[in-house]
Amino acid sequence: MKIKFIAIISFIALALVCCTGTRGGIDPTEVKTASGRVRGYIQDSVLVFKGVPYASAERFLPAHDHAKWDTVMDCTEFGPIAPQVNLRKKSSYNPSDTAIFMSEDCLNLNIWTSMRNDGGNRPVMVWIHGGGFDNGHSHVNLAADGVKLAINDNVVLVTLNHRLNVLGHLDLSAYGPEYTGSGNLAMTDIIQALKWIRNNIAAFGGDPGNVTLFGHGSGGVKVLTLMGMYDAKGLFHKAIVQSGTLNGMTQPQNSSRRIAELTMEEAGVKDVDGLRQLSYDSLQHAATRAIERTREEFKRDPEHLIKFAPVIDGITLKADLFSDTCISVSLDVPVIIGSTFSEYSTYPYIIGNSANFNHGGLSQAQIDSALQARYGNNAQAIREAFTAAYPERPLHELLTMDTNVRSRVLQMAHMLARRGNAPVYVYLFNWVSPLDNGIARSFRSSELPFVFNNYESAEFSRAGGDEARRLARIMSRCWTSFARSGNPNNSITPFWRRINSGEGHTMIFGRDIHLVGYPDLELMQLLEPERTGDIILYNQ
Repeated sequence: MKIKFIAIISFIALALVCCTGTRGGIDPTEVKTASGRVRGYIQDSVLVFKGVPYASAERFLPAHDHAKWDTVMDCTEFGPIAPQVNLRKKSSYNPSDTAIFMSEDCLNLNIWTSMRNDGGNRPVMVWIHGGGFDNGHSHVNLAADGVKLAINDNVVLVTLNHRLNVLGHLDLSAYGPEYTGSGNLAMTDIIQALKWIRNNIAAFGGDPGNVTLFGHGSGGVKVLTLMGMYDAKGLFHKAIVQSGTLNGMTQPQNSSRRIAELTMEEAGVKDVDGLRQLSYDSLQHAATRAIERTREEFKRDPEHLIKFAPVIDGITLKADLFSDTCISVSLDVPVIIGSTFSEYSTYPYIIGNSANFNHGGLSQAQIDSALQARYGNNAQAIREAFTAAYPERPLHELLTMDTNVRSRVLQMAHMLARRGNAPVYVYLFNWVSPLDNGIARSFRSSELPFVFNNYESAEFSRAGGDEARRLARIMSRCWTSFARSGNPNNSITPFWRRINSGEGHTMIFGRDIHLVGYPDLELMQLLEPERTGDIILYNQ
């Protein structure tokens, strides 16, 4: 009996050693990083590490390597998130984790990796959260959990936090060389995280030479911004931009410096040291008033919003994202880019402001009147183009169809396609949940439970049952296949063709998953001609 017991113990110990792979310890939940050992936990044969520090930073200064530690750091809970004002509320459509702690010491990341003994070298997928540069965090959406991706597709998922709002984008460059790039600290934080991944992810089974960035909304804008930053070059190898083409994606330096000047004035301080002494709440309040005053002074059009955003400072970010200067930085990076059918237009319902929203209840006469009021003499041509593009959709959806983000997707996609050989793939998410009779349509961020193969994480996607389960499996497989090889095609998805300057294709992710040309190009050229007017395709 004693011999048998010893044999069993020996077998378990050997199994643990095998599971650790390159981790070099008997305990598979412990991993050695360049700064020290971290301890995670096991969930469904996946190793999970949360709140791992990747850097440290002082207020208004660039991040630097975190100090080393001698003991084993417990990394089993999400770390602090960046200080912010408007936290996202949990709902049937916005599943979020409300158990958060805010701190300026917020530079931490989370990792999910399989325990399988396969030698590692797994594709690494780095998720960058949205929130409009002012809000958000790594676990703001419950869908952003990597267990399914690690188990089913053998990728390593990393999610991260970085500085935001006045802490991440206050441009103090006029106040001394030490503040050069201060308007882009949020972006250089992410670069610091990517450097940490390059230096440490192999210990977690990931391949530092195969890193894919993906993000939604302003997270998608951050992906595009990183593609235009020379300091990020070589730290990632593929990019996925989800609804990341927006108004006000960057800020010119004349307005960003004015915001900083007025922030000091509103705070009643004379220099940066004075700003350093303020509480976060006082600093943010002063910055909010400064932005309001700057808007009054500049009276800029909606295309160039006055707000916190990546700053075109000529050093860390050299030009607008929709420019050849930025496009040419990442010539060799394959891209997936797309959006949802409704985007912001159904968001009033999602956030609980549903008054006068149900366009499905309008009569034909009311729809005709609304279209005439909105489009004037072009109303009939726009109606016909919508019907030709989406014959299966009722006409009232023309009133809630997104044109702003979609048109910019097409514009950016074709700018990227002109770079050279790096492939570009375009998609449109138009699945509609049966929850509440489908009133939310394909709202902004509705694709997230499907991208992470976590359709059960939200009530709206869970309501789709087997249909949602199938869509989640297919869409997540496209994302992980792309992360693996730069090509989203796989054994369970219809063939997805890349675009080029004379040929356009869109993968439709809905009840029916299929590839089409640009069904809405004529419609977009009627509604957004300044962005799509020069797209000429021979396959239309």
